[in-house]
Amino acid sequence: GQQPDFSEPVVLSLDRGGCTVEDFCNHIHRTLVKDLKYALVWGTSPRHYPQHCGLTHVLQDEDVVQIVKKKEKEEGGRGRFKSHSNAPARISDREKKAPLKT
Repeated sequence: GQQPDFSEPVVLSLDRGGCTVEDFCNHIHRTLVKDLKYALVWGTSPRHYPQHCGLTHVLQDEDVVQIVKKKEKEEGGRGRFKSHSNAPARISDREKKAPLKT
């Protein structure tokens, strides 16, 4: 990652809608919540640095948050492996081979 940008802080409070990671994502952009994989949090609220947190984690004053989004799935499958195949679902549905000639 990069160094945190302290020039534009995000101010959260209970009067502004809440202090959770979900509220933080909604403050930045409303579609960010559905793309969130997890958030890395540094500061006084996590137990260790950085801590992987979900949407319900409550943020405290001067916490630094890094959002990690889900990767978009490719059409052909994952990586070099296909997610589906054209093979029959059951062994009994396979096409039978011709018997060997002896």
